[in-house]
Amino acid sequence: MSRASLPRRSLATVKDLAAHYGVPEKTIHRWHQQGLYVGPLMFRVGKYLRARWEDIEQWDAEQAQERQAA
Repeated sequence: MSRASLPRRSLATVKDLAAHYGVPEKTIHRWHQQGLYVGPLMFRVGKYLRARWEDIEQWDAEQAQERQAA
């Protein structure tokens, strides 16, 4: 199955990210504005901040792996 034929997931909103990580929406905006590479890759779509679920899952997995290594 080619990647083009896979169903696409909608992009995560700031509200989605805040709910996923259990933090205020303001924290999500701060992560992006400070450019500290905290949290998953986020980008602007017009005036809206979005993230791909694949990037969120990858960042979560990296954090879990770092915790296990510590």
